[in-house]
Amino acid sequence: MFKHSFYEAIKWINDSISLFRQKPAMCMLLALSYVAIGITPAIGGLPIPIKLLAILSLPSFQLMVINFYLELDKGRQPRLAGLFNLIKPYIGKLVILGGICLVYSALASALTSSDLATLNTMMQDGSDNEAIATKFLPLMLKVLLLLAPLLMATWFAPMLIVHHQFSIFRAIKSSIAGSLYSALSLGIAWAILTLAFAVAMTLIGAVVAIVAAISQHAAEALASLILINCFLVATALMLAFQYVSYRDVFAKKFENLVKVDITA
Repeated sequence: MFKHSFYEAIKWINDSISLFRQKPAMCMLLALSYVAIGITPAIGGLPIPIKLLAILSLPSFQLMVINFYLELDKGRQPRLAGLFNLIKPYIGKLVILGGICLVYSALASALTSSDLATLNTMMQDGSDNEAIATKFLPLMLKVLLLLAPLLMATWFAPMLIVHHQFSIFRAIKSSIAGSLYSALSLGIAWAILTLAFAVAMTLIGAVVAIVAAISQHAAEALASLILINCFLVATALMLAFQYVSYRDVFAKKFENLVKVDITA
């Protein structure tokens, strides 16, 4: 089981990198747009309606990016207008999915707000590092446990809604089931990608430190540029990885079922 999951995870990573390498500039541009929409709710001073619109529209834009990778995988030339037209009939369902995510996130935030306030108070009061760590680690575990169902529910759901005409709640249920079924493969792939970027950031840090010995200003500019690009590459690969995992967990199996039905 582990051996199969390991090879599947490696395959997903290789396929994600291959898709990214076909159009790296466009992939990073889409990743930048995705990140911009994602961080909009955290920007202070923006009107509440704009923040809500960003949250509700995120699944739709996320699916457009994933469909971009689908077109690349099929050997077709992606067109933004075509990507939008594909999801246009399902925007209502995708907005509702975004609303469900918003409600769940608000509940998760409410369940962790008191812990965050306590941790913030400890840091402001200058508590010792051991006491802060004692509070921080359980909080992080709590946040991860609360966010895990949301991640599993939305990992495959948008594609199931648009490409297989699932209802919203059937898509969420199937997404959770698919995530649990492939949990080991998904977990191994996430761990490898995280480790790879951690190593890359360590090496980049060493290069920046060498440059800093020569020029502090050049090092700061170089660090900012590299960090932004690394973050965009990581986001683009994450979205490509989301597509290839959907392709293998759901799309190919549905294609096989259709072939069986046609033969019958």
